Amino acid sequence: MQRRSFLLLLGATIVLVGGAVVTLRSGPNYVSEAPPGERALPKLAPNLGSLAWVRVTHGKTVMNFAETGGRWVVVDKGNYPAAGAKVRRMLLALADLSLVEPKTRLPALYPRLDVDDPANGRSTEVVIQDRAGRVVGRLIIGKRRPDRLGIGNDGTYVRRVGEDRAWLARGTVDLPGDAVDWLDRRILDIPAGDIATMVLRGARGDVLVIGRHAMTDRFALYDTASGVKPKSDAAVAAPAAALEALDLDDVKPAAALPVPESATATAAFRTFGGLVVHVKLFASDKRDWVSITASGTGKAAAEAKSIDARVGGWVYAIAPDRAKILRTTLADLVEPAKGS
Repeated sequence: MQRRSFLLLLGATIVLVGGAVVTLRSGPNYVSEAPPGERALPKLAPNLGSLAWVRVTHGKTVMNFAETGGRWVVVDKGNYPAAGAKVRRMLLALADLSLVEPKTRLPALYPRLDVDDPANGRSTEVVIQDRAGRVVGRLIIGKRRPDRLGIGNDGTYVRRVGEDRAWLARGTVDLPGDAVDWLDRRILDIPAGDIATMVLRGARGDVLVIGRHAMTDRFALYDTASGVKPKSDAAVAAPAAALEALDLDDVKPAAALPVPESATATAAFRTFGGLVVHVKLFASDKRDWVSITASGTGKAAAEAKSIDARVGGWVYAIAPDRAKILRTTLADLVEPAKGS
């Protein structure tokens, strides 16, 4: 009898506990949770081809991206072209995030996973809209959890906006923290070997002309006084690399930062193919900025038109070492005069 009574009591307890769980899960404050294995943003993958807007918020940094004319642009940089491959990788990574393990529902514990309010500067919120203005994804992205077993299952802590539950999701998302990191940073890439002549004019009016007659020739200094001795062939040739793999450090619409009429250096680079690239260099707010235009003859005319279409209307901040090359003077390239 004792064993039977115990079993009856145990059964009644299970029924009571089960009933309590059902009551709690069906109460007015209960929000059904996504099952493990579901995509963190289930609407994103089916709509990847119709996206129009992405907003990334991290602390005080807000970055907006718009899809226009078949390409992504950084709205906060005057609609300058974004690094399209980087934006696509981010969207694909977000679409691929899968929920694998439920975590805390307590707001007090969110900071441990960096899924608290993005305004605090620890988490990042991503909002994605389609062309009709509908939100197809909104997610708070927190800490990354590396795969300790080394089998490629890195994870990320996430929380859907409007939901209490934080999750560990399978997958990671690369989210650079500055708008410049999202730009298409390459301005020009004209190999030094293509350059035939260079004319560098300093802000004070001094002119330096360097050139050669054929690609196999060494660069020489033109229009210099007799007896001037270059430091080396490499030194004379160095300015030819000024436009090779030239990347921006920042960009602004030309209307927002006009080229000043004074204290501006200029440079003109002519290639053997007939392309001429004109550069104006000036300083603003402790940075070096350039504006670029191009012209050309023959087959180079189309190339010049393409360059102007891409870089016209913009001014670019460039690295100090490139600015130094563009400001090369004769004194930088020749041996000091004897007795000086």
